[in-house]
Amino acid sequence: MEKLKSLNYPGKIYLIIVLCVATLISLISVYNIQTPSGNRPYLFIFWDTFLAWVPVGIALILDLLFSYTRKKIRAFLIIFVGASWLFFFPNAPYLVTDLLHVFVRYSFDPTKRFWTDIVFWQHLFTIFTIAMLGLLLGSYSLFSVQNLLRISFGVMVSWIFAILVLLLSSFGIYIGRFIRWNSWDVITRPGYILKELVILLTDTSKLHHIFSFCKFMFMVLIISYVLFYIITKVRK
Repeated sequence: MEKLKSLNYPGKIYLIIVLCVATLISLISVYNIQTPSGNRPYLFIFWDTFLAWVPVGIALILDLLFSYTRKKIRAFLIIFVGASWLFFFPNAPYLVTDLLHVFVRYSFDPTKRFWTDIVFWQHLFTIFTIAMLGLLLGSYSLFSVQNLLRISFGVMVSWIFAILVLLLSSFGIYIGRFIRWNSWDVITRPGYILKELVILLTDTSKLHHIFSFCKFMFMVLIISYVLFYIITKVRK
């Protein structure tokens, strides 16, 4: 238990409980939205939210490995599990991009003041809450993993790691939203992914689009994470 206390337990457990409650409330709000025809347009967000929780679960596994495995096998296990965490991490902040579905699935007349319709705000606030949840889940799991690197290699290395993760995640969110790849494609179709990445990154007609999206996505990620980091440190 002393080893876990050094990794901010049981405080992390309390935070995870709060995130679980927030997730439950958010998903109930998503389920309650119905179109005039009776359809529930945002049920796909349940799956997206599950994927957003995966890096949180992996971060917990990394804490356990760091605390209770022998040094000889710890490095191998942490690298393997850490790589899985990195591949799944973008699924959490990816929820921010689900905001676009409000403007796709909510039927409104752009020639009228649709924003006076309270149903529009129900759609927007509900998906905005999901977006914030994604940022919180991502910030929590990154904070947890960064803390392991801070203990092992120092503050400077841990921040270089955190910034690189957020940069890579911005691109990961791009390919998830626009190219429609999934995290597990790295394992199931590595050759295809590598080939398509080379084509994508050498296509000058698409680089501007990639850079523009990733720039704004990174801005959202770094601001939200730094705020989470500072609030957590001040609270501690």
